[in-house]
Formats: sequence, C-alpha cells, structure tokens
Amino acid sequence: MVQNLGQKVKEKTLFVKMLTVDAESAMSRAKSDAVKAEAKRVYEAVRYSDPMSSDALSGVESQITLKFDSFSQAVDDDDYELAKANADELLILINDRNKKCKVLK
Repeated sequence: MVQNLGQKVKEKTLFVKMLTVDAESAMSRAKSDAVKAEAKRVYEAVRYSDPMSSDALSGVESQITLKFDSFSQAVDDDDYELAKANADELLILINDRNKKCKVLK
C-alpha cells in the first residue's frame, strides 16, 4: 500500500521536478548576466512552486511547457529581450498554476 502511494506521489510531482531540472540547466547555460538573471527568476519560481499536479492542471502545464521551450531557446541564443518576455509570461503561468493548486486542495 505504501509503495503504491509513493508511486502516485512520484507521478504527481514529476512535472515540477522535471521543470526544476530544466530551469536549473537553462540557468547554467546562460551566457550573459542579464539572461542569467532571467533564468534565475524562472528557476526560483519553479523551485518554490507547489509540486503536486493534477489532471485539472494539464492545460496550464502544457502552456508552461511550450513557453519554457521558447524561453530555453532564447537563453541558448542569448536573446535578452525574448528571454525576459518569456520569463515574464512563465512567471504568470506558474503563478496561475499555483493558485489553481490551492483551489484543488
């Protein structure tokens, strides 16, 4: 029974854990200080997000995934303007997800 519960928790926290790893990776790949600061903002927002996921969050989580891909590309290209715009949108999406997580509890 405990093993089944552990597996369910692992599956429900996978999205935020993977996004945290990706955000940390983006932060380490950033070339300029300005882009690195944007990557750190995203990393901190993801790191302190509610780790539990739900089927009801799949819409916002897919939006976060798409926006993060764009953000990651901007970081790789060292494009500060695009990285900042994507980071701002990511922070809004992450905040929305966290609010929805509270409602689901």
